[in-house]
Amino acid sequence: MKRLKFIQLAVVAVLFSTSVIAQQNSKEVIYIRSARFATPLIEKWASEYEKINPQIQVKFTEGQSSGENVDLSFISSGNEERTEDINQIVSYTGRYALLPVTNADNPLLDELNRKRLNGKRLENLFFDKDILDEYSDSSNKQRHDITIYSGNNADSFAAAFASHFGYAAADIRGRKISGDDIFLINAIQKDNTGITFNNLSYIFDIETRGLKGGLALIPLDIKKEQREILQEADIDKTIALLEKEKIPLIPVENIGFVYQDNNIPAKKFLKWILSEGQKYNQEYGFLKTEETILSAQLKVD
Repeated sequence: MKRLKFIQLAVVAVLFSTSVIAQQNSKEVIYIRSARFATPLIEKWASEYEKINPQIQVKFTEGQSSGENVDLSFISSGNEERTEDINQIVSYTGRYALLPVTNADNPLLDELNRKRLNGKRLENLFFDKDILDEYSDSSNKQRHDITIYSGNNADSFAAAFASHFGYAAADIRGRKISGDDIFLINAIQKDNTGITFNNLSYIFDIETRGLKGGLALIPLDIKKEQREILQEADIDKTIALLEKEKIPLIPVENIGFVYQDNNIPAKKFLKWILSEGQKYNQEYGFLKTEETILSAQLKVD
């Protein structure tokens, strides 16, 4: 009798395991190709979406593979690839902001604090300019005492930063670093002459909400109240400011996804990101989608 009961329990266990495996295998999978800097936020969107949609599983594709079998391909407006596919749709789900940053022990930081960067000084600092430029005297001194770092891969912020000021990424002077732009932060942490620009999620510590160790923001010549907020070096206050006001010296770019119009699971996931997932953007160092764009996208079926 005991042996029979044991066999019955074993059969039930096998059937239950088979059922669980079948359910897992029957899940609908959404494949995403991401960029490293945005992956933590996208992973958060995915995990929260899966909680309320257990029949859905979100997976990330490896590397820069072709678009085949990819449901959502990450893009940013600063590095957006043009497509002639009329069935391919772009949905913007957030924004990132770029700020100039240096080593906290940079010998020129006091001078930069006294003579804040306006548009011309910023351009003269980061880009190759004619030697007869209005600010050439001061910039020549800076050029001997600083090292500009920028990225040079496909996902780098260099193109977006340069384009914002009317230049090409190739016009950015100084050292080019391969790989993800997180390495720019590592570089200036080790080099007290180093200056770069980067997005908020790399400049700030997402846990403490303050600047990462050894970093200092380069002061910009902007309105006093705006400058005072940036000087607090608090990521939440910075995001709140940039969501409220447009500051010409601070590039802000859209991020989002490209997808096929007939991809229903992807569209539902994006609709959730736009309606519910926006609340996670700030936590990971990103701005919400601009209100006018957000409203327009939510109206699309």
